[in-house]
Amino acid sequence: MATAPKKSRAARQLARRAADATVPAPLEFVIFEDNGGAYHWKVRADDGATLAVSHAFASYDDAKQAAWHVREGAASAGFEARAAEAVPVDLTARRDALGDNSDAERWLDEGGSFSSEAVTKWPKPR
Repeated sequence: MATAPKKSRAARQLARRAADATVPAPLEFVIFEDNGGAYHWKVRADDGATLAVSHAFASYDDAKQAAWHVREGAASAGFEARAAEAVPVDLTARRDALGDNSDAERWLDEGGSFSSEAVTKWPKPR
């Protein structure tokens, strides 16, 4: 009597990965003309949600060609999920641009405070 051959460890892992793999949701590229006569492409999910929209193109063919390039290049695009890098703010330049309001801002930064009563007494800006 022969025994059934065992699956190798690699074959079991490969089968498990295939079972865990998710099938990507179907997407479609749609080319449309805006009210100004420019053409755009957008990527639309199967539920109708718009995932991406292009800038304006002069012709339908230009928009179609750009959509084709994006579609073909997406498979080879690298993916790195990370937060956008913070750009440092020049607080001195910002304070100078504010003018007279910078004194109030500096006062609050140095521990000053205000009451809600003072806010309600001031007229609303127009």
